[in-house]
Amino acid sequence: MQESPKQEEGGHAKRIELSISPGTSLGPFRLGTSIWEIITFLRERSSFFPQVELKYSQEDPLGMDFIISLPQNGLNLRCDGSLQRLRCIECYDISKVKLIYQNNDVSSNRTIPTFLLIYKSFGPTYPGEFDTSESAYSLNYPGLSFTFPIPSRHQELYSSSTELPLEFPDGTTPIANHVYVYNGSQNWHQCTLPNLQKIISENNNSTQGRYGKKGRREVERVIAEPNVGITLIFPLGNTSAGTSDSHSEDSTTTSAASGSTVKVLVRSTTPQDLLSDLGKPSCIFYKEEDKMRIHSVLDEPSSDKGKSDNGDEDDTTSESENVVSGENAVDKGMLLHEEDLEATLEKLNILRKGIEAAQPADYFFNYFYLGIDVLFDGSAHVCKKIVIHGNIPGHFDFQRYKRCPLVLRFSSAQMASKTDQQEILVDVDTGMNNDIPGILKIEALKKRIPWVANNGISSPDDSTKQKPVILTRGSSEQNPFGSSHLTGYNEGIVMEVMKNGCVPTLVLF
Repeated sequence: MQESPKQEEGGHAKRIELSISPGTSLGPFRLGTSIWEIITFLRERSSFFPQVELKYSQEDPLGMDFIISLPQNGLNLRCDGSLQRLRCIECYDISKVKLIYQNNDVSSNRTIPTFLLIYKSFGPTYPGEFDTSESAYSLNYPGLSFTFPIPSRHQELYSSSTELPLEFPDGTTPIANHVYVYNGSQNWHQCTLPNLQKIISENNNSTQGRYGKKGRREVERVIAEPNVGITLIFPLGNTSAGTSDSHSEDSTTTSAASGSTVKVLVRSTTPQDLLSDLGKPSCIFYKEEDKMRIHSVLDEPSSDKGKSDNGDEDDTTSESENVVSGENAVDKGMLLHEEDLEATLEKLNILRKGIEAAQPADYFFNYFYLGIDVLFDGSAHVCKKIVIHGNIPGHFDFQRYKRCPLVLRFSSAQMASKTDQQEILVDVDTGMNNDIPGILKIEALKKRIPWVANNGISSPDDSTKQKPVILTRGSSEQNPFGSSHLTGYNEGIVMEVMKNGCVPTLVLF
């Protein structure tokens, strides 16, 4: 994103000044920018953009476009749903902004965007298109379109003619009411995203980056392998950071013709590796408790309770538990006075806090701009889990993380083990990997993942299935989007699932 737009004083309202760059940008909004960066930019400049609305499909937020609407500025920012990148900029109320092109006013308090003015400013082009349903004439340039409403009394002049509506018979001229900036087509309806590899590379190498290590600010693709880890692919561009052709076998940074890669491996990567490869994290969070621990209580052998590391009885723990229940006092036939009991409990509380403080806590490295969290073991200081975020609208964590461009990868040997061989046919001898896009909903993912989920939703004809773990984050006032549930595989993957079937969070372990 570019710097804040200027404001034009005029009358009672202030117009922001937006420079038109056909096929590239409108003011600070550049095609290909991520939705995470756009919303962050708007939040930081609320005086310029006082009202922001996000429009999306609740049923299929990744399959349809997002629209970031700025009603006070007359702008719509249309973003691709799956990649969450800006692909079209619409100015639907030109009176609310000042438009300039090559230092000349196109629309301002003193300039009206007439057909004659625009044709003079941007030069000749091919004949436009007349839309009878909208009663509008579109004048198209490469990466830029203007729309002019045509009065009903003049529509017959242009419905079947190639003449430009430079001037109506009554001497008036059309005035533009819409401006579109887009890439890759003569019509904004069919526009495509610009070259994302180039845009990501430019952002990574920019000297004006506010976050992240140079060359590591934006990731092009992330390949996730359950029980192994992730591979982050960064376009090479002009950076030489971490792209040496020669590297040791233990190195987590390698280079290829297409880009530089960083590997984050479960049970192997250390905090030093991550700091060297990705730079300083956005945040470090120390995990104070494990809310999922209760689900593994049956897996913990009861014989271990009250024993120290060398197998001997732990007097401190055993006696502490007895004091809490009162068994120690009753067994010895002693009666504690109320003051003595309070003092004992206070000492016990201090003792417990000391024991908990002595146990090192696990900690997260949060990389919000990459869409990942890495959990490190507090004792061994190696990667324990990797959390990948999808930044899906309607989820509690939306806009906290940039969407991670995830691809799930399985080997052909793993895919060949899938029970339904008619659904997926693979040749084990080829050794090819099978990639599954991370934008799929949970039912489509389950059909392609070569394992059986260990906690699917139970049904009357299958009572052996476990019910899913429900994940909720506070009351309806704190989280109006409702709860989600968890599903996973023993082979090293857990997924959070929203009510619409989207997967906003994926955990590798």
